[in-house]
Amino acid sequence: MQLEEVFSKLPTFYEKKFLELKLQEDISGFSINKGNTGQFLQQLLDMPNNSNLTDFDDGELKTNKARPDGMPMETMFITQISKDFDTLFFGEAESNRLLDKISNLLYLPVVKPNSNLPEDWFFLPAHHIDSRKHSILKDIYIQDFLDIRVKVLKQLESGDGNIHTTNGKYIQIRSKDSKRKDGTYNPIYSEILGRTVSNKNHAFYFKKNFMQDIQNNILPNTKIL
Repeated sequence: MQLEEVFSKLPTFYEKKFLELKLQEDISGFSINKGNTGQFLQQLLDMPNNSNLTDFDDGELKTNKARPDGMPMETMFITQISKDFDTLFFGEAESNRLLDKISNLLYLPVVKPNSNLPEDWFFLPAHHIDSRKHSILKDIYIQDFLDIRVKVLKQLESGDGNIHTTNGKYIQIRSKDSKRKDGTYNPIYSEILGRTVSNKNHAFYFKKNFMQDIQNNILPNTKIL
């Protein structure tokens, strides 16, 4: 499915409580909770839930907790680093999993007036953020990644030799992991260095200022109305 194929359906979801949308679309067997807001939206859009790099054939779907005015209340998860560490930090700088993941984004803010009742949550208007058509976005993404990569490589040569929370202008990496049954985490191992570089998995995130600059039209985007 192409990202733009869902544009016509999106406005029918705006500012309607999740419970209403669930009944409207007859997905009564699907539970709504904090962890599956994105999957809930995929169900509404009749999108397949698969393990591909991106949700659409040509782009990615993202949701993020926001205030009623659309301003973000938290960072936005992009992708895990996991086993891609060597490719990301020792490979080609301008073509990698991260940049492919964010090249074409469909982003919907989600308002959660009562965090304990997902049925009361609702979507705000979506934004289409396409770096393939806006070179300024592509340049920002690449520069952010390069800045992070330089900082991470310096971390590997100093201190405890592990990676830590690292920031670019709009993108950051930080730990994101869940304990295994034995109480341990999932370390990141570098084949190139021949050692672990973190005792926990890490992930890329968009910082809150990215969504703020989208909402304020500082960064190029198209609001889907």
